[in-house]
Amino acid sequence: MDCKVIYRLLLLVALFFSTQSFAVEFQGKFIQGHYIIGKTEPGALIFVDKKKVKVSKDGYFAFGIEKDRKFDITITENDNKIVKKIKKRKYLSLIHI
Repeated sequence: MDCKVIYRLLLLVALFFSTQSFAVEFQGKFIQGHYIIGKTEPGALIFVDKKKVKVSKDGYFAFGIEKDRKFDITITENDNKIVKKIKKRKYLSLIHI
């Protein structure tokens, strides 16, 4: 009886450590006109607003945010959707006299 309990416990521990959980990481600010670098699981499928983004063999990807974008951006990793709010950028206006 004790062997079965130990065997099941070892099996659970092995399963826990063998499954890797990756989360998408972003570097950059979600502001109009900015550039975002992301990191995910190698081989993952990444879509930004339904447009496929190339992922490197190390899991890196990149995309830009339009300077006049008005809506949130949706990043899809495999089947997981991530919605990021885009902040409006304040541009300086130059007046020539």
